[in-house]
Amino acid sequence: MMGVKDGAENKRTGKQLTTMPLDPPDIVPRLESELERFLTDLEAIPIHDIDRAQRFVPRVPEPLNLLHTDLCPVQTTIQVERNPTTGHLVGFKEAYLSETGKTARNSLSLKRAPDATYDSVKGNTLNFPFWPGGQDEPSVDDLLKTTSSEQIDFENNLLTVAPGLTEGMTFKSATLKTDQSSGSKPEVMTFTDIMTLNDDLDDLYLEDAEGVDVNNATRNEDVGFDVNNAAQIPNLQRSQSLEKLVEVDLSKTPQDTKDTAVKAEDKEEWAVMVDVDAPVDDFYKRVPDMAHKWPFEPDVFQKQAILRLENHESVFVAAHTSAGKTVVAEYAIALSLKHMTRTVYTSPIKALSNQKYRDFKITFEDVGLITGDVQINQTASCLIMTTEILRSMLYNGSDVIRDLEWVIFDEVHYINDAERGVVWEEVLIMLPQHVNIILLSATVPNTMEFASWIG
Repeated sequence: MMGVKDGAENKRTGKQLTTMPLDPPDIVPRLESELERFLTDLEAIPIHDIDRAQRFVPRVPEPLNLLHTDLCPVQTTIQVERNPTTGHLVGFKEAYLSETGKTARNSLSLKRAPDATYDSVKGNTLNFPFWPGGQDEPSVDDLLKTTSSEQIDFENNLLTVAPGLTEGMTFKSATLKTDQSSGSKPEVMTFTDIMTLNDDLDDLYLEDAEGVDVNNATRNEDVGFDVNNAAQIPNLQRSQSLEKLVEVDLSKTPQDTKDTAVKAEDKEEWAVMVDVDAPVDDFYKRVPDMAHKWPFEPDVFQKQAILRLENHESVFVAAHTSAGKTVVAEYAIALSLKHMTRTVYTSPIKALSNQKYRDFKITFEDVGLITGDVQINQTASCLIMTTEILRSMLYNGSDVIRDLEWVIFDEVHYINDAERGVVWEEVLIMLPQHVNIILLSATVPNTMEFASWIG
């Protein structure tokens, strides 16, 4: 009461109030009376006031609304035309889109529409994987052309004869030839007989028909040598699985065949050994703008690897522990950040993935981790995971594969593991063609053979 009295006196004298009155000012109108009127008197509700009045709309049954049809995909798009010299905007044009109906549920092509955002990282088990090797999905017409030339018998020997071959593999026990008139039982071929067959075949390649040893020819009677016509090409017995499959020119000597094989093998080189002892003097001239720099001078093999990465080539670094293989991986991650693409770093065990995530997080901020139970920053440019996670993403048709530029396989010698090696093999097969790989290992003895096999 004192506050009200003081307020009245101050109002008369014109002084500022020092205390608040008991009730707030009437700024917001009170709705109690209006709400009570609406609840008690229904006739007082205005029929033309849509915002406040309640309207009753009767439901009309529409059975056709239960049917669901997909919307027709957009057939065209708007493309921008720019000046190729200055880059200024010139105009717009309408371009038709091809393969608009392809989605992750019905296509294996890289040109299909992207999947939903919540399935873009790990993919979905209902998705189709991308066509292996980065090759585009073949059309139905191409498949029909391929199968039309080969008459496939779908009724006889479909499980034993491969398409394109006239005969299949026989698994009957091999026996030596015997004289049927003598009535003797066939003798089972032993391991010693199999090993001595090559010694008999070496005597068939004769340069001069006059120098034929009749006794030797008689001994080789089982392999089809004709004593009366020694100059005739020997008729070798071939297995039924290779019959009519490869035509062998028996007129050539084994040395000619070996030389031809060596020449053909020299033409196809899938791996190149880099001389790590040769210094790279013009390294900074060839790479003036490096994607990542270190406080130390890179080693020679690191510079050689960086040059290959700048040329967008796959690299296999076989060096001992603590030699600096991670430097090559760091430069690949920096290149992907520069090119605005993605890099996947795979490791064989989860503990190593956690360690690499901690190390790369200090150097690069945009780093994510994906394991079976932990997902951190899945949309990062550099994703660290185990090889099994990457294989699952490939089979589930993850859209992350579209943006991949590098896949780094740490401890790649796990490919020789009897149980888990198949994971590395499947990932190498399923990766698209635009993805380059970086292999890191310290315990691979046959580096060239392994690199050529991967190539």
